[in-house]
Amino acid sequence: MQKSNTNETGCRRCGDCCRNGGPALHKADLPLIQDGTIALSEIVALRPGEWVYDQPKQKVAPLDAEMLKLKGRDGTWTCIHFSPEGNTCGIYGARPIECEVLFCKDIEPLRAMYTIDRLTRVDLMPEGHPLLELMAEHDKRCAPAEMEQLGKAAREGDHEAGKSLKEMVVFDMELRHLVPEKTGMASEMNDFFFGRPLRILLAGMNIKTYEAGGTIRFGFNG
Repeated sequence: MQKSNTNETGCRRCGDCCRNGGPALHKADLPLIQDGTIALSEIVALRPGEWVYDQPKQKVAPLDAEMLKLKGRDGTWTCIHFSPEGNTCGIYGARPIECEVLFCKDIEPLRAMYTIDRLTRVDLMPEGHPLLELMAEHDKRCAPAEMEQLGKAAREGDHEAGKSLKEMVVFDMELRHLVPEKTGMASEMNDFFFGRPLRILLAGMNIKTYEAGGTIRFGFNG
């Protein structure tokens, strides 16, 4: 968060930046993942079309390209490695590159590298990994931009749009259930492989997803 009216030239480690959200990950951060400093289960994939907070521009905007980001904690975007109790970072000595360059009194260094050399899920997975094809299918069938269009149309009473949206959400939910079951991986990995659940993205549109009577229903608010 940018501040003014101060002569400070160094980071006070106040935690404001950490509370505003964990960093996006770049190719310079690859060693932190390879050595286990950052686990894949701590990463969430934000996919093209999702509305996210752009730190340099300080506004919410849809993504043009995939972004990998450290997850939040306690139901917020506060970085998972930040401890609010002590205003400390659990990986400060080996923090991601965005954390190194970010200084709230001068965000130009962050702005200059913000969209450059970002890591993607494919960068972190072995070539030919059996989940790559399934991830591509999920991206095709559960694209955030298409979900948003269907959600808006369904809100206006378009029955066919509502039906398509339901099919999309059911596929997303079933995939997140079946992959951990069949592979034995922790369910926390779903956020890396498939991004945020569609029901979470829909909630951002004030569309609530209900499971009732063995089916999916939507509640339109606002």
